Amino acid sequence: MLKTIRGVLRSTWVGAAVLILAGALIQPANATVILEGSDAIGLHSRFGDPNAVAYRDQTWTAIGGSDARPIAAIGSATLSSGTHSIVNFASVAAAGPLSDYVALYFISSGGGCCVEDDSLVTASGAEAAISAYLTAGGTVMIENYTGGVAWDFAVGAGGAGNAHVSGLGGGLGGSGCSDGETVTAAGTLNGFTQPSPIRCWSHQAYDQAGFFAALGFTTSYFNGGPDYPAGFSSLLANGKTVTGGGGGVSVPEPPTPVLFGLGLAGLAFSRCSRRKRAR
Repeated sequence: MLKTIRGVLRSTWVGAAVLILAGALIQPANATVILEGSDAIGLHSRFGDPNAVAYRDQTWTAIGGSDARPIAAIGSATLSSGTHSIVNFASVAAAGPLSDYVALYFISSGGGCCVEDDSLVTASGAEAAISAYLTAGGTVMIENYTGGVAWDFAVGAGGAGNAHVSGLGGGLGGSGCSDGETVTAAGTLNGFTQPSPIRCWSHQAYDQAGFFAALGFTTSYFNGGPDYPAGFSSLLANGKTVTGGGGGVSVPEPPTPVLFGLGLAGLAFSRCSRRKRAR
């Protein structure tokens, strides 16, 4: 009877060790998509507005962190940086292998103002390349996202995104020009500061509470402010920035290494018991 119990325990320990090791090695990638309702980067920073320049550099730091790879800024405007290295491209194809970049920043149409540029993702091969990049755990930020179906592959809105966007190009209408945004605690944690008015900071805000949160977009870095309905965000993410702790391939949660260690200990105990009986 005792031998049977030992045999069952030994098999359990071995099985647990194998399963936990597999779980530790095959971890899901943490892709992050950020919806941005402002063109402070694509437009205002290029004209030297100090608030926009500060926000631009805070953004590059947030999505770039200490990763040595540059950020790819893709679109019809040429952006610069005072912090993390960036490289400008006119298209996804021109950027080459997207794995070369810590994050992708998609500039809004018309040279950085004032709605999403769908042509960047509807170009041949672009969606497939971005999808693969996200699957590998990349970060994608969309300037002046208006909920267009072209971005559904990344956002998961299922054609309903636009109906839950307020502001310029949004299906809900509302203010297309606001300086009422307020940085949140999550925004502060990620290095953002409260900007002063620049005459028109936000063009869009997103229905976080009523729609986007259900898609995983639960982290707001800036609230929409009084010009938009309550529960709306003007900078909204479904993951964490590199600076805020996250991005890239995920690591095991604290319990997993503990269980893994117990599994290995059990396996070692089992082998030791076998050797003693063999003597």
